[in-house]
Amino acid sequence: MKSRPDASTHLSDTDKLPDAAINPRFLGFGGQLIQTHRALRRLSFPRTRWVDVLLVPATIFLCTLLAWPLIAEFWSGVIRFWANGLASELLLKTDKTSFPGMQSVPYAFVQAALPNPLQWWSGMLITITLLIGSTLLPGRMLPISYALRVVSMIQAMSQLYFYFWAAQFPYQSASSISALTQASMLLIFLTPWIYGLLYNIFDFGLPRKILLTLMAISYLIVLTPVQYTFAAWVMLRYSLLWHPLIYLLGSSLIQFGALVGLYSWAMSWKRRE
Repeated sequence: MKSRPDASTHLSDTDKLPDAAINPRFLGFGGQLIQTHRALRRLSFPRTRWVDVLLVPATIFLCTLLAWPLIAEFWSGVIRFWANGLASELLLKTDKTSFPGMQSVPYAFVQAALPNPLQWWSGMLITITLLIGSTLLPGRMLPISYALRVVSMIQAMSQLYFYFWAAQFPYQSASSISALTQASMLLIFLTPWIYGLLYNIFDFGLPRKILLTLMAISYLIVLTPVQYTFAAWVMLRYSLLWHPLIYLLGSSLIQFGALVGLYSWAMSWKRRE
């Protein structure tokens, strides 16, 4: 006689689910279990992870602070190198800072002038070209089209301002570059804490958390002198007409974008849990 098969072998996938999943609210159209979205899941956070959240950022912060004289010397070398090759009016100077443990921050010093008629009309031509070009791009390049429109709109407002009220422009290129450089310095010291609160709470492993923070800090250290030396040269060569665009889109926005990009890349790494 044939033995009766075990009743468990006839259980469907739905029967094998936990009791909570038998509720129709947790089942899809085909009877499969609907997984809880990761935004609604509870994060496993053992007490030992406070080391990653607090101790790791504090250690990297202190190491960066101690290494600031070397960072400042590196910035000075980069600015001096590009200043010698770009223009004699572009100089290396330092500005005082109130940040504890630091005395000065090097930056690219220029005295940019107001736009002359040729520079103004050249800027207007570039603005119109960007605006028209954004409408001619194919649909798959829509994000680039939107970016070009934002750039052209900001530059159009700058063109309008410098056409009517150029003499009343309240900013100077030297003070702006100095302020942006100091803002970048502060961002470098805030980066360990930003990642500590937004990334180190996950279980990616201590080496990866340290690696991500060091990569971001190193990137900002290299980017800052090159970025603002180029911005100073643009204003020196093509006037203060481009100051608003540089200040709004060509400064901290680029640096925060880099931090977000590195964070997104690191979130794709496989977690230990």
